[in-house]
Amino acid sequence: MSSSLSEVRRKPRRRVPLAGLVGAFIVVFWLVMAVAGPWLAAHDAGGVASDAVFAPMSAQYPLGTDYLGRDMLSRILNGAPYTIGVALAAVLVASVGGTTLAMFAAAAGGWFDAVVSRIVDTMLSIPHKLLALIIVAAFGSSVPFLILTAGVGYMPGAFRIARALAVNVQAM
Repeated sequence: MSSSLSEVRRKPRRRVPLAGLVGAFIVVFWLVMAVAGPWLAAHDAGGVASDAVFAPMSAQYPLGTDYLGRDMLSRILNGAPYTIGVALAAVLVASVGGTTLAMFAAAAGGWFDAVVSRIVDTMLSIPHKLLALIIVAAFGSSVPFLILTAGVGYMPGAFRIARALAVNVQAM
């Protein structure tokens, strides 16, 4: 009797694959670096730390120095919040914009869905880097335009995935 109860109580465990653990570790590491990186940096990002240019890796400069003698590790740690912040904002723009547009297109159907889908297909045919260069040339370079450019560039992917799911749910 006790063996049958233990078999009933035992639930199958889902094991996280090694690739998932490695990916989660990398994401958490960079999020921690984005928050704590500037406080961990030994030198100012723009300050010259050494007279030795292109110094090799050492205990004082773990990643060496650049052509002006600036500590490379400090520069990476000070730049992490901006890099992570811009990437996060661009992903949010792409995901929210693409999903919202896909929901409207799938719900409306008909000619609206067809027109929006063809526009998205056209956007997929334009290389992202070329689109970014055109936007920078037209509007100038700033952080909001960088976020908007990356978000618009990746929005078609989010649109196609969300539209396929919305059409399937609507068919049910």
